[in-house]
Amino acid sequence: MSANSDISESDLKAVADDRFDQPNRRGRPGRLPPDHSTIITRRITALAVGLGVVMAVGKFFLWSETGSVGVLASLVHSALDMFGAIASFVAVRFAARKPNSDYRFGFGKAESFSAVFQVCLIVLGAAHLLQEVFGHIGHSHGHGISQTGPAIMVLIIFIALTLWLIIAQSWAIRATGSIAVRGDRAHYIADLLANIFVIIGIAVASYTPFAWADALVGGLMALWLLYTAFKIAQLAWGQLMDRELNPDERRTIERLAMADPQVRAVTDLRTRAAGPHLHIQMRLDLDETLTLSETHDLILAAEQRITVAFPAADVLIYPHPAGCGHSHGNALFHTPA
Repeated sequence: MSANSDISESDLKAVADDRFDQPNRRGRPGRLPPDHSTIITRRITALAVGLGVVMAVGKFFLWSETGSVGVLASLVHSALDMFGAIASFVAVRFAARKPNSDYRFGFGKAESFSAVFQVCLIVLGAAHLLQEVFGHIGHSHGHGISQTGPAIMVLIIFIALTLWLIIAQSWAIRATGSIAVRGDRAHYIADLLANIFVIIGIAVASYTPFAWADALVGGLMALWLLYTAFKIAQLAWGQLMDRELNPDERRTIERLAMADPQVRAVTDLRTRAAGPHLHIQMRLDLDETLTLSETHDLILAAEQRITVAFPAADVLIYPHPAGCGHSHGNALFHTPA
């Protein structure tokens, strides 16, 4: 680090650790060393696959015993959870592969493609559910639901298991910012609510004259699935289209780059996330009297400061004489900061 830097090692560690102290910085990509992030995402996706299989199989038998449309809705949702979790299981392992000569930016966006696959599954599942609901709701006397008590008890157990998984996924997202795990968690949050509403629907349909309530719950769950698909699609779109980091993160990068007073300005800052990884590039305006060796030391120190706070970031910085009005690169991409 440059001797003239006015930011200490303890300050840098505080910047690196503030993702655990400030809510608006939790779950941001690049804040954890790649190896640590990989371990966390591999474990949590394996756990999600296991629970998804258990719940899908359990709800299939529950639906065969009860004939409830609400249980069918929850079964479809759990089946989607299972396939989505399998996609995430594969994606996080593929995304962790090291860059090679053909893919110099790595494979981090595999997580985003996993999220797109999840969106397709959710939309198909919602369409199937709506078809089932319209088929049942047309019956004026509704449809019978058997084994109501045992069904409610089984669903309560599934709610407890799902809540446990969601808590674990939240901690994983807080540490890694993984979009694949975010997609999984969105699935399971919706499944948790699905189970709650299914219990309500079964109880109302079984113990009140409103037998159509069960089909109504199925319809509401289909709409919830579509909303879930929209939210996951937003996350995937941002990464696939190389959306910039949020303003707080960009300001942190600029502050770290300018921690040395010899850095006059930061311009042309560009950032993008790819799974758990970040790619950061910028121009540093420096005094034109600096030697090549001094310039190299300043650039290296700036890179080190940034990678302390963003261990999974690939940082590319090029120097520029302060006061020189010449702009580099294609003018098409010279957008305001």
